[in-house]
Amino acid sequence: MRKLRFQYHMQLNFESPAREHHFTLRCMPVQDERQSIVKEQIAIYPKHYSSTQVDSFGNRCMYGTTKEEHTCFAVDVKGEVVVDDTRFIEAPSHKVGLYRYQTRLTEPGPYLNTFHECMSVMLEQMNSPLKKAQLMMEFLYYSYRYTPGVTGVDTTAEEACRLQAGVCQDYAHMMLSLCRKEKIPCRYVAGMMLGEGATHAWIEVYADGRWIPLDPTHNRAVDDTYIKISAGRDAQDCTINQGVFMGGGKQQQEINVIVEEI
Repeated sequence: MRKLRFQYHMQLNFESPAREHHFTLRCMPVQDERQSIVKEQIAIYPKHYSSTQVDSFGNRCMYGTTKEEHTCFAVDVKGEVVVDDTRFIEAPSHKVGLYRYQTRLTEPGPYLNTFHECMSVMLEQMNSPLKKAQLMMEFLYYSYRYTPGVTGVDTTAEEACRLQAGVCQDYAHMMLSLCRKEKIPCRYVAGMMLGEGATHAWIEVYADGRWIPLDPTHNRAVDDTYIKISAGRDAQDCTINQGVFMGGGKQQQEINVIVEEI
């Protein structure tokens, strides 16, 4: 068990003034069996009208509107959480069916199918979904290069596999694709990590009636140095900032994260 202090800052800069800005934000840590929120403070700029709800995936969302003209839209979330990595999120099997199926971002093609085939003999000898997932995670870790800048938010798992490179989102999507080929329910997780200056992504696999988090980027089980923000079928279900507005022109988004142990 570990107590962590976090600061999350997201800023969207507009080329020209925007107005009538309607937004949805997913940047607040979840409260679940593994994670308890001790303190939390949220600030959004400029002035806004907002409400907080939970979406269909169990993520905390803030919906709001900023009507005045602005060239910068920003949100700051800071607080403290207690993470207990000895506990797991339990779920009945009839509630995880949604996470068995591929999405547009995880659908395998020739490259992922070939990669999966390389492990097929070993996977056939395993009865445990968790052991299968751990084997695939290890293969991913040693087969691909962590390389910022070669992929984007819309890069698919198949494309990242072809490039043999990517970032945490790509590692997560490739592992989701492989797990779903093995009929293992799994979901994408967005969050923060001790020692990182940005958001991070990992996955949760469903085994023995519970969700077990694994980090394919680092080839390890997720421990109490991670703070979970949201989960879904893929990265699109965990989009930090979604919105529509009038004007604005080109946009540039900046995200800064600080996580430290208390």
